[in-house]
Amino acid sequence: MKKTVLMALSAMLSAPLQADFVSNDAPLVTANNYLDIAYADSRIVAVGDRGKILYSDDQGDHWKQAVTPSEVLLTSVCFADARHGWAVGHDAVVLGSDDGGETWTVQYSDPLGSSEDAAPVEEELDDYAMDDLYGDPYGDDAYGDEGDDLYGDSAAMAPVDTSGAPLLDVFCDSRDRAVAVGGYGYFLQTTDGGETWNKALDRLDNRDGWHLYDYAAAKGGNDRYVVGEKGVMYHSADKGMSWEKLQSPYGGTLFGVTAISDYNALTYGLQGNVWLTANRGRSWAKIPSKLTRGVNDGTVLADGTVVLVTNAGGILTSHDGGQSFSLRFLPDRDSISAVLPRNAGGILVAGQGGLRVIEDVK
Repeated sequence: MKKTVLMALSAMLSAPLQADFVSNDAPLVTANNYLDIAYADSRIVAVGDRGKILYSDDQGDHWKQAVTPSEVLLTSVCFADARHGWAVGHDAVVLGSDDGGETWTVQYSDPLGSSEDAAPVEEELDDYAMDDLYGDPYGDDAYGDEGDDLYGDSAAMAPVDTSGAPLLDVFCDSRDRAVAVGGYGYFLQTTDGGETWNKALDRLDNRDGWHLYDYAAAKGGNDRYVVGEKGVMYHSADKGMSWEKLQSPYGGTLFGVTAISDYNALTYGLQGNVWLTANRGRSWAKIPSKLTRGVNDGTVLADGTVVLVTNAGGILTSHDGGQSFSLRFLPDRDSISAVLPRNAGGILVAGQGGLRVIEDVK
């Protein structure tokens, strides 16, 4: 009996420590800044500040903290199925999980000064990226429509040292194939489930090294979009095998793309800019948003309702495929970084106010 008790005690001490499930009003959920949320089958996984990762098995009513190996800011998460997924963040860190987000390992990182074959840039990305990722609390006018131009109009560019730059989005086609994009034109991909990650900055026509904020896909189709700083915009019709640079409708930073159908998509960014295409990005129509702050993320609900979330707690809702929007604000005006439909109804949002359920989407 004593041996059995000692063995059980040893197993408990050697097991990783995890918090019990907590409600969505606990400080762990509300007092941390979470930047992205994604489904792992029916489970929801959230990532954010100081490397924190939470997961919920009841649509965001209760959460549990994952075991993570890094404390850097995590900016994006995706899952290919119920078990296999990735999270990315600053220092170009890539974390991988094969148990639905409960535990994570470092698969790739590129901390400051790790690259030896490129000239260092004169400025660091952090100030610019943190303003955008945290919802630009000082207002979009702090740097205007064009964002930070790190290089001016110089035609000749030295190779950019990407070390220390953040990865800002991750997209996974399958448990084998995933792509991450980020600061200074960072483009990273794996075709073997994260065993190896290969830097491929030349996949896009982005010799100026503008920051890339979003890699998005049309649901069920072959179309892919990448958007970023200075309005750079790319489209692929073959699942990212080849890319075409599109004529952008806007010269400021674009934070994301939300595909509504095979042909229709919205892109959005600084100063309330929202644009709609009905022909896969060949032309765009500007959609009034009644906003002067950045639009950060979007989603499409099961009934076709389009929801965009913004700085200063703005929620834009469209019932006509993105042609017009109504606007409401969270009472506390906390900036919202990401939005996800709930199978139980309503939406889940992530941002400066943590993670919160919004049941009434008008």
